[in-house]
Amino acid sequence: MRRKQISFLIICLLVNSYFSITLLAGNKINLLLLSGKNNHDWQKTTPKLQTIFNQSNLFAVSVTERPDTLSELSLKHFQLIVSNWNAWPEKNCTWTETTKSAIMNFVNNGKGIVFVHASGSANYDWPEYQKMGAASWGDSTKHGKVDAFQVKFTQFDCPVTKDLSDFWTTDELWVNSRISGSPMVLAKAFAPVSNNGSDELEPIMFCGKFGNGRSFSLLLGHNAQTMNNFGFQTLLLRGSEWAATGKVSQKVPDELSVNILSRKLAWQKGKNSVALLNNGKIVWQHHFNKAEGKPYFHPLSTIGGSVLTGLRPKDHPWHRAIWFSWKYINGLNYWEEDRETGKSEGITELKSVKYKLTKQFGAEFNMELTYHPPTGKELLKEERSVRLSAPAKDGSYFMDWKSTFTALADEVVLDRTPLPGEPHGQSWGGYAGFSARLNNQLWDVKAVNDSGLTGQLHGKVSRWMTYEAKNLKGQTVALTIFDHPSNINYPNKWFISNDPRTPFYYFSPAVIFDSRLVLKKGEKLQLKYRLLVGSGEIDQTKLNSNWNQFKTK
Repeated sequence: MRRKQISFLIICLLVNSYFSITLLAGNKINLLLLSGKNNHDWQKTTPKLQTIFNQSNLFAVSVTERPDTLSELSLKHFQLIVSNWNAWPEKNCTWTETTKSAIMNFVNNGKGIVFVHASGSANYDWPEYQKMGAASWGDSTKHGKVDAFQVKFTQFDCPVTKDLSDFWTTDELWVNSRISGSPMVLAKAFAPVSNNGSDELEPIMFCGKFGNGRSFSLLLGHNAQTMNNFGFQTLLLRGSEWAATGKVSQKVPDELSVNILSRKLAWQKGKNSVALLNNGKIVWQHHFNKAEGKPYFHPLSTIGGSVLTGLRPKDHPWHRAIWFSWKYINGLNYWEEDRETGKSEGITELKSVKYKLTKQFGAEFNMELTYHPPTGKELLKEERSVRLSAPAKDGSYFMDWKSTFTALADEVVLDRTPLPGEPHGQSWGGYAGFSARLNNQLWDVKAVNDSGLTGQLHGKVSRWMTYEAKNLKGQTVALTIFDHPSNINYPNKWFISNDPRTPFYYFSPAVIFDSRLVLKKGEKLQLKYRLLVGSGEIDQTKLNSNWNQFKTK
């Protein structure tokens, strides 16, 4: 068997030296991704598309950067072609008749082809190709800057769009696309004249049938950043599966489902976690695996299922959604973790966990943690209490967090990355303590302080801070952290990051933002915070009432 596999790979390489093929076991759809040329940044978008397809566990992806050399033999073992290739501004087809015939036979004989963003803008003098691509760049086509808009579905009986709800994305929106043939339009988006648009709904997603095969075209996906949108990824995967098989087996993601269910709460208990469910979807989940050290909450969602938190993003894999971590204790780093081992220089050790759950679906967790070097005595002890309220009638709920730290060493120095103007200061200095990392899929994210102000709030004091955002459906969601008056340095300065270009959505009441804190042996430090989850526009009056109630705790 091994000899046959090796022989087959050698044959493929001989047929096309530019062709890279990966054969995977199982029932995955063998997909060939066309790349190597594009008037967009294909060097970044091709790997991004590979990642999206591979992570779905539905596809086995191979890539060629020479699609002009394809033949029936090289396409034999594939079920799907996905194009991220075009030769714009060249319009004429330079592919051989052998390649053109192989692709047409591939689709007509029952297989699929998918076009991403501008990949349909190629081979203008090949009418069949243009009809499969559905939309291309024409003489009157234009677009504005990358901006937020709502994807509106126009067909719901297609397997690709069945049970999906309209959603928001940030992308490049084409106006007056050159449409070839009579494709079925599956979705449109409104292009405002203020952004070089038409003030009309523009088609952005198409499908069609050719012989026994199928084509799917998605004009979204201008660059790798726009491909991060969960709606884009869902459409790409569903459209690709349909093009390859004529069916869609993928479950509709909760974030994009049109189904609105009545409230039905339940508990889900695991060995190292507890979760509150609503109609089977996680509202919040607390993880307390002693092997991981730092307990955390993820996902933290609205009662309707919008996930607010992000866990271990690639940019900062030590960010654990809702969690607490010191930065430096006596010079050792307890915050960042080695990307390979997942370990910090200093050890945060979870010693014990106890919890109780109420019939009204509230919960309380009591934990003991210690902080120490890898080979050394314990420096600091923490007694942590986290109480979660039952969801209110409006769906909101809160988390009251109390940590009491006791110094076990003669001297415990709690420090942070220095600020600009200090020795070795950095613009990102000042962070440590109670923190929230938000879901990258949120958009229109803004920080709002206790006076209702937005804008440059990093390093500013406030009794509370709200991150207001839109979920994929365009609904407003909010996460508020309240600082307690008994906390040291109250009202604290806030570490704020809401850069949509990354995206990097993080905020924290940075208790040692300005300077380090020194505890002598036996000395205690108590910190209290409230975290409030809600939906809808921010109501400062309600937030002030909530803070007044919290400050008496």
